[in-house]
Amino acid sequence: MIFLKKLIFIIVFVFSNHSFYGQEIQDSLLNKNYKELREGYWEAFPDSIKCAKYANTYLYKAKKARDTIKIARGYQWFNMLTNDYVEKKYADSIILITKNIKDHPVYPAIAFHSRGVFLYNTGSYEAALNDFLIAREYAENNNNLYLFFSIRGAIAALKSKMGKDQEALDIHKQELKDVGRWKVSDIEKASEIDENTDYIGTLLNISLSYIKLSKLDSADIFLKRGIKESLKLNDTLSYYSFVSSSGYNEYFKGNYRAASDSLDKAFPFDDDQNARINYYLYKGKIARDLNNVEEAISHFEKLDSIYEVYKDPVRELPEVYKTFINYYKEKGDTENQLKYLDKLIAADSVLDANFYYLNTNITKEYDIPQLTAEKDKLIRSLQRKKTRSKNGIIILSFLFLLFGGLFFYYYRKQRMYKKKFGYLMQESRKEAKSFQLTETKIKVEDEGIKGISEELIKKIIGGLNAFEQKNEFLDPSITLNSLSKKLHTNSNYLSKVINYYEQKNFSNYINGLRIDYTVEQFKANKQFRLYSVKGIAEEVGFKSTESFSKAFFKRTGIYPSYFIKQLMKG
Repeated sequence: MIFLKKLIFIIVFVFSNHSFYGQEIQDSLLNKNYKELREGYWEAFPDSIKCAKYANTYLYKAKKARDTIKIARGYQWFNMLTNDYVEKKYADSIILITKNIKDHPVYPAIAFHSRGVFLYNTGSYEAALNDFLIAREYAENNNNLYLFFSIRGAIAALKSKMGKDQEALDIHKQELKDVGRWKVSDIEKASEIDENTDYIGTLLNISLSYIKLSKLDSADIFLKRGIKESLKLNDTLSYYSFVSSSGYNEYFKGNYRAASDSLDKAFPFDDDQNARINYYLYKGKIARDLNNVEEAISHFEKLDSIYEVYKDPVRELPEVYKTFINYYKEKGDTENQLKYLDKLIAADSVLDANFYYLNTNITKEYDIPQLTAEKDKLIRSLQRKKTRSKNGIIILSFLFLLFGGLFFYYYRKQRMYKKKFGYLMQESRKEAKSFQLTETKIKVEDEGIKGISEELIKKIIGGLNAFEQKNEFLDPSITLNSLSKKLHTNSNYLSKVINYYEQKNFSNYINGLRIDYTVEQFKANKQFRLYSVKGIAEEVGFKSTESFSKAFFKRTGIYPSYFIKQLMKG
């Protein structure tokens, strides 16, 4: 697992650690200017107590002067004194106060980047990608190469999460070439850069990518290199990250004793949930492979307990639950079998929602029909054991009906979605165009629009055709009144023409155009598919994700997330 918090996302920007902020301002520091406070901070670093005094004074003076950039920098300094995860609410606040700043090399890009880190660490990968893409755009536009490269590393971590390990490796190799290339023009940028940590972090990510690709000899080279560099820099945390990663590599080589020794050596220094999950995962695998089943189950139970707290999707989770299922199957413990079957299905759902590319493998090994058959078999077994218990029979019947109904609904819904997806892939937006009407048709049908002349109808329809061709319906502020003014008519006449020829009201007419446009963008624009649903909704003129999803379903019969998923599979 990529250690994103420590080794990729070097730029951390947030308010955190309020135990420092709010200390009494020393008079001796108040007399110093910003440059002197900045120099004092870096001279004292990493002494958190001394640094906090400088940061607190700097922030006090910045707030008094109402200098947004310096306020943001003051909070950044406080953050560098703590190892806590980035807090989303603080990143939101930084975005709020810096979003209108123009042409700045750091802000607001760094705030979107920080929020992306938080979202990544909490398993919200789709939202994290959206923030990283926004941050990348700001960084690229303002020529902040270091931040641009850092975001590229974040996207590599997301690719690794989705199982695209070769693509992640290619990015990390390029990162290794780029370390040290960026130029530092001022103290502010220097405060964001630690080339040594960047270098060591990149070595670790390359090692982990090679392990996932089963290129164990290549992984060895970079692991040894990383251990040597971290010892040279006296970087204890990085050193033990390489030690634990060496344990993963030794496991895949079949050197179980060496793997276990490395994992145990690093364990006291692994202080986040990802490292703990990896520890129990590999200790459990080692015990399982050595036929120490009870020990394996003990490690996997600890892993499961961590997952239940943090809910961060783990690629190997289905493998762990299958071990539980087989274990309790051999013991004849049908209730625990059902418990972990349910957990396996839930894990499948979580992985499917976060990683489009992982669900296929899970389905191949343990697909829905197999799960259904296994559940039916277990339920029948429980039924035989509890034939004398009326309550047991009622519960079993309820479970049977519940699961049967759920799976019937699931298959029926999937079949219906696939048909509608196929129809949408065949249909083109041109075929769905509105107001392609002939003069004859207007003459015949305009009797149904009382009080509007034929000439005016033609004028309104011509205006609507131009409106559609220019995609002006993507403007979120468009209303019946604003469009009628644009077409030099009144809202009553415009509404009547749309109602008569489209058989729908103005709102449904606009929503239909936006959804047709969205479908065509999904089919033609691969980059468009990478946006979050919220981002897509805003892009095509909707004011909320909910209204977009409802309109998409109403128009197409499927949800946008399903449509994107099918396109990604194809």
